[in-house]
Amino acid sequence: MINYKGGVGKTTLTANLGAELARRGQNVLLIDLDPQSSLTFCFYQPDEWRSELREALTIKRWFDSIEDGIPKVALADLAVQPRPVNAALPEGSGRLNLIASHLQLIDADFKLARSIGGIEQKFDPALYRVRCALASALHDQSFAEYDWVLIDCPPNFNVVTQAAIVASDHILIPAKADYLSTLGIEYLYGNVDELVQRHNEHSLKHARTRHSRIDPNMAGVVFTMIQFHGGRPISALQYYIDSVRALGVPVFSTYMRENNTLFASSVPRGVPAVLRERVTSQINIELRTLASEFLNTLHAEGAAA
Repeated sequence: MINYKGGVGKTTLTANLGAELARRGQNVLLIDLDPQSSLTFCFYQPDEWRSELREALTIKRWFDSIEDGIPKVALADLAVQPRPVNAALPEGSGRLNLIASHLQLIDADFKLARSIGGIEQKFDPALYRVRCALASALHDQSFAEYDWVLIDCPPNFNVVTQAAIVASDHILIPAKADYLSTLGIEYLYGNVDELVQRHNEHSLKHARTRHSRIDPNMAGVVFTMIQFHGGRPISALQYYIDSVRALGVPVFSTYMRENNTLFASSVPRGVPAVLRERVTSQINIELRTLASEFLNTLHAEGAAA
C-alpha cells in the first residue's frame, strides 16, 4: 500500500482489508513500514506499544540488525497477534498478525541508504542486498502459514519503501480524489518501473544467487474519503477519478466514502470498523465489497499470469 501523499486513508484501508480477509478465513500478516506507526496504533494503545513492543518487537529492530545487507534478527520472531481484533473475529475465521513499526524507523532508513530517493545507475552491492532483504525474509518457510502479507509503506520512495516494492507481488495505491493526492500517481508508476528494471538488470548481472526477476503488478487505485450525491461521487471528485483513469491506471470501482467512523483520529483502537460496524451498515457493506473486488482483481491477475 503506497502513495506519496499522506493522509489518504492508506492505513485505514490496510487495517480494514486485513481484518476482512481474516474474517473470511485467511491468515493475514500486516507489516507497518511507516515511521508514523499509524497502522501499529490501529491495534495497540501507545502505552501498550511502549511496554510490549518498543524495545524488541518492531520492524526497526530488524532493520537495525542488518549488516552488509544481511539481517541478524529473524523477521518472523517480530510478529505479534493483537488481542482485541483477533477476539472480534468470528469462530472459524483466520487470524491477523502484525509486525509493528517504530517512531524512529526513519533513522534506520537514513542509516541504511547510500542513495536515498533515487535509482542509481551503478551497481551498489550493499544497497542491492538491503533492497532484497525483506523479500528474502518473507520467502522463509516461517511465513508459509500466511495467505496474505499487507505492507503499509511510508509516503516516500526511500530504501525501506524500495525494499517493500521488491518484496511485493502487487501494489495498491489508496488516494483521495483531489489534486495533491493524484498528482504523484503517474510519477510513482514511473519510479516503480525504473526500480523494477534496474533491480532485474542488477540481479541478472551481479547477484551471486540464482537470478530472481521481480514484476510487481499495479493492482490499481482505491479512492478514499469520497462524498456522494445521487449514488455517485460528486462532480468535483469525479473529475480527479476520471483523470487517473485517463492515465491508463486501473481504478477500483468500489470507493471508500467519507465517514468519521473510518477516518477520524479519535476512532477506537484495537478493532477496525469492518469488524465493529453492523453488517447492514453502509461502511461495512462497502468495505466488504471492496475486499471482494480486491480478491477478484488479484485472483484474475494470477490466473492470467
